[in-house]
Amino acid sequence: MAILESRTKTGVSWVTESVALFKTAPRKWLMISLAYVGFFIILPSMPVLQFLSFISVLLWPVFLAIALAFYRNAEMKKEQNLSEIINFMKPKMPQLIGLGGTCLLYAALVSLLLNSDLQGLAVFTQNKGEMSESQMMEFIQKMIPILLKLSLLLIPLMMATWFAPMLIAFNNYGVIKAIKSSIAGSIQYMVALGAAWIVLTAGILLIMLIIGILAGILSSLIPGVGQMLMSFVLFGIFLMATALMLAFQYVSYRDVFRAA
Repeated sequence: MAILESRTKTGVSWVTESVALFKTAPRKWLMISLAYVGFFIILPSMPVLQFLSFISVLLWPVFLAIALAFYRNAEMKKEQNLSEIINFMKPKMPQLIGLGGTCLLYAALVSLLLNSDLQGLAVFTQNKGEMSESQMMEFIQKMIPILLKLSLLLIPLMMATWFAPMLIAFNNYGVIKAIKSSIAGSIQYMVALGAAWIVLTAGILLIMLIIGILAGILSSLIPGVGQMLMSFVLFGIFLMATALMLAFQYVSYRDVFRAA
């Protein structure tokens, strides 16, 4: 019980430190999170640019290592521009891209395992008309187990990659050693990581709820303006959440692998 309480306090302290780190240079972190969201979420989701999804997975550990180097430098009060960080990362690029290749292989395996389930859902998407209520209920019933399977299959990937890019970039680990150490660290600090995730997510949802209520009031007073403003604000909150998650990733890495 004492260990659980200690680990939970550690997770909460990580959130506090992440917020403090975000406050040091909010504009910089929002710009980094904008680049992250643009390259890894928005561009690959565009129909014409779907080929970028493969490239983005390969380059994701590289981007992450560079982004977290900025957080590391901010905490250490070390001045380094982007070109200096990239030069520092150059010897580790093959290992970081190798980690991206491992993620790509795992994603392909997950797609293969869920292929039959996804084909079952394709029947509903081929229907050009609107779904009836019974069809919608059937679609939801099929979708929920798939989402649960996907979540369970993605947990090992998250554990393997949560610390791995930093271990390669800052600790000179090889790909396999970084993955093993990341999994071991994630298991050892599972309670702390879980507590931090819950606190961060709850905080972000609370902010979104408050903003939603304010936007609703504004929409009733000035129709049209509230909805447009809500879209911008929600996107801003999403960027802030991404920046905080990156800060949390760095802070948790720093504490778990401080000795290394």
